[in-house]
Amino acid sequence: MPDWNSLRRGSAQTTLALCALLLGAATARASVVTYNGFASTAGLTLVGNTTTTTTSDGTVLRLTAAAGGQSGAAYSTSAVALGTNATFSTTFDFRFTSPSAPPADGITFVLAASPTGLGSSGGGLGYGGVANSVAVEFDTYNNGAGDANSSNHVAIDTNGLLTDTAAAFPYGLQSCTGSGTGCMSNGDLWKVTIGYNGTDLSVAVQDGSQAVDNLISNYAINIASYLGTNNAYVGFTGSTGASYENQDITTWSFANTTQLAAPATVPEPSGLGVFAVGMAALGLAGAARRRRPG
Repeated sequence: MPDWNSLRRGSAQTTLALCALLLGAATARASVVTYNGFASTAGLTLVGNTTTTTTSDGTVLRLTAAAGGQSGAAYSTSAVALGTNATFSTTFDFRFTSPSAPPADGITFVLAASPTGLGSSGGGLGYGGVANSVAVEFDTYNNGAGDANSSNHVAIDTNGLLTDTAAAFPYGLQSCTGSGTGCMSNGDLWKVTIGYNGTDLSVAVQDGSQAVDNLISNYAINIASYLGTNNAYVGFTGSTGASYENQDITTWSFANTTQLAAPATVPEPSGLGVFAVGMAALGLAGAARRRRPG
């Protein structure tokens, strides 16, 4: 007669080992870049006026200081292999402080084919002129009709052109002077979530403890076609002009899956989902053992 106790132990150990392997693989895929602060900038290339400084948020990445005519950028030093069809997701926190009246100019999150692309200052957001790239801008200055007629908007730009595609206004606030809920220059800690599933791009923001505002939902774009590659240097640009503000990134995570943007677009199973599948398999194995012949 078979030794059912030995078989049961072997089955359980095999299933749990499979769960651990799958969970480990899912976790390894998820996060490519993680900065819970910027006391160390190892892995980043800083360009132009970008530096680090210590604030109440700890050591932050200061894209531009509150001074006129600044332009800076920070890119991953090594190219990141994006997911299928350039799939990625990212979250980061920013805080804009000490604004002039009016504040200026804003920042972008960027994926680029080069790690040293620094664009023009002022309305260029440190991004204008950066070729083979895609950016999401967070613009705090109104440069007129070509700038969504807004001093408070989020939009999509490509190949170093400030086209303000799919422009949207946080919490419906199209213009602001540096204060108030929904004004990106209000000094609050803002959280940004961006997800791209290989076809559609989505952007959400959160002003402090306010509800999340899903600004751009499922905007169709072929990011790989702009980059010309499935590998990208990822990071941020920022600028000031005659007007200014401190523009700080306090934390940042980037993944080559859509996991960080859940639940907006998640084509792959999460690590917890894989673990649940494994536990279900373990339950089925147990049921099978209970039905074994006497």
